[in-house]
Amino acid sequence: MCADHLGEHVHHDIEDHPDLKDAAWIRAANRRAKRDVRKMRRRARLRRHSGKVVSLIALVVIGGVLYGMHRAGEFRDVSLPDVTLPTEVAPYRGVNTEVPFAGTPAEQWADGEKGIVAPDQNPEYAAGYEAARKALVAGHLDPKVIADHDLEPLLGMMSPETRDMLATSSGSISLTRLKKGSTLLPNGIKVDGRMWPGRDEHGRPVVHTSYRFAYAFDPGDQKSLLDQYEIVALQRADVDYQLVDGRIWLPKVDGFVYSMGCQAAKEGFLAPMFSEKRFRPTTTQSPEDDRKPEEWFDPNAPMPTSGCD
Repeated sequence: MCADHLGEHVHHDIEDHPDLKDAAWIRAANRRAKRDVRKMRRRARLRRHSGKVVSLIALVVIGGVLYGMHRAGEFRDVSLPDVTLPTEVAPYRGVNTEVPFAGTPAEQWADGEKGIVAPDQNPEYAAGYEAARKALVAGHLDPKVIADHDLEPLLGMMSPETRDMLATSSGSISLTRLKKGSTLLPNGIKVDGRMWPGRDEHGRPVVHTSYRFAYAFDPGDQKSLLDQYEIVALQRADVDYQLVDGRIWLPKVDGFVYSMGCQAAKEGFLAPMFSEKRFRPTTTQSPEDDRKPEEWFDPNAPMPTSGCD
């Protein structure tokens, strides 16, 4: 029997008993609880939160105890306690700000630049590995770049052509710029991915990389967050790095963002979903491409075919 039906059954059995003096209160509380539950169900993803209907469960338990005491003949000797049921959804219900990546695939990823390491000690690629590592750290982890939008830590490594391209672009997957006003939680960046050696069409060394950066945002005074993905955004960057005369070229740049504010993404910035009042993960995917969250975090996730709708 579902919780809704169980609550109604208890309510009808006890509400007319002459010794139950607070029947009107219980009926009002029942209505408040059901109204709260309907709000929670509309705002939460049903698969994650259908078992978290605290107010209704509390009401059912109270009603069940009262009904059992009434049937046992013990109700006359007991006075009802003062009970206050919650009338609002608690802040951050269902969202863990202490462990910001809890329940997401990024929970087990490395912290920050610990997730960016060279695959081997091949001397032919040593300089390329180090250049790629520094560019990834600067472009996706350095607070000057991602928070202050000062691109110099990254641009200073680049070839003149690449530098000009990044400086004039409204957004590039080779770097992350958080939308102004957004703040990350402490230890709010997780990284997973790899780099490996390769060669271009002319046989020159190139370092291929594929990394995923997960960012956990501080929800601030938001009081209605019900899903961890509302504060966790993902940026996937598949970028090739090549050293030419000591400067970095980017022969290939590809990737996507997921579980983010879509309008911010269109403007070249990364922001959490809650900043645009969305209640389900969004991505730069085509409308028909509706993958599960863990599939977007997967290292082999195929690239989407279109931007935000």
